[in-house]
Amino acid sequence: MQKDENEFWYPDEPADTEPTRKKTSANTAKRRNASRKRRKKRKKMNGHAVFFLVLALIFILTILRLLIWNIGKRSDYDPNEQTDEFDVELLDYVQPLDPALLQGREDDGVTTVLALGNDPLADQTGSGGLVALMEQKTGAVIRNAAFPNSTISMKNPEFQSDYPLDGVSLYLLCAALCNQNFELMDVVATQLGGETALAALDTLKNTDMQKVDALVLFYDLQDYKDRRTVYDENNAKNLNTVFGALSASIQLMQETYPHVRIFLLSPTYGTFTDADGKTVDADRDDLGNGTLTDYINWQLEASRSNGITFIDTYYGAVTLEDGDCLTDGFHLNDKGRERVANRFADVFPHASK
Repeated sequence: MQKDENEFWYPDEPADTEPTRKKTSANTAKRRNASRKRRKKRKKMNGHAVFFLVLALIFILTILRLLIWNIGKRSDYDPNEQTDEFDVELLDYVQPLDPALLQGREDDGVTTVLALGNDPLADQTGSGGLVALMEQKTGAVIRNAAFPNSTISMKNPEFQSDYPLDGVSLYLLCAALCNQNFELMDVVATQLGGETALAALDTLKNTDMQKVDALVLFYDLQDYKDRRTVYDENNAKNLNTVFGALSASIQLMQETYPHVRIFLLSPTYGTFTDADGKTVDADRDDLGNGTLTDYINWQLEASRSNGITFIDTYYGAVTLEDGDCLTDGFHLNDKGRERVANRFADVFPHASK
């Protein structure tokens, strides 16, 4: 076959050059795609690895913290240590007397105190009694006019002869002092009988209130024990309630003897046996008007609202852990009286005339 003179021929160049180039390009693209897939796979693998690494670190740290917490810290607590410090916040409320109320009053140099209340003051009236201890620790002269088994509140709306204890409830005692009329007291003391009641009446009659610098009120859990109402929302001066009788008595004394500083001591802790033979725990048992702490809180409120000083002996002197300070459940023994006297002395010098 004769060649065309115008046809060019290149003997070194393969005839299928263009297909080969296409094939090479395809292979290169496949390699690139495979490389991308491997990189993506490596990225995915690295992300999972980081996640599990972080999770492992968190787990290890949690275990370490639990081990450290279980080991704890060394405590300096000594169960045999004796301390006079209290673990609870005391409910004391100290209210100074307005100096203006003492203007023109001549100081006789003697701090004279009149004490009204019931058994804590009346159980022991000798040298080992609470009043004697309070005198020793404060340097004051304290006149004791406490009636055994008496209460802050009245049981009946009006005095009835078949319940003479109402005649020596707090408000009627204050009324007798302010009016200087002791006719009812004469009758009641005779009905009650006993040397302590007669001695208390004699103290009331022979106390010159113009020479008295302070009035101390100290009643035990008798109002709680007798299931007296604590507060009447319709009558803040209801004498059949603890708050009402306290408020009315305080205000009457402040109006009549404004120079007299008033101190109210809370009841201490105690227990007793009720008519059914059940032991009543004053800290836990609600007899219809709250536990004893509810009564104490209302006494504190009466103190604050009327501007007198409140001394906490429930948490501050004889607590539910101090059964060795009590006789018959709630009567103070020598140790209990010592604690209450110390508690009183802690506050009294800071509120002197």
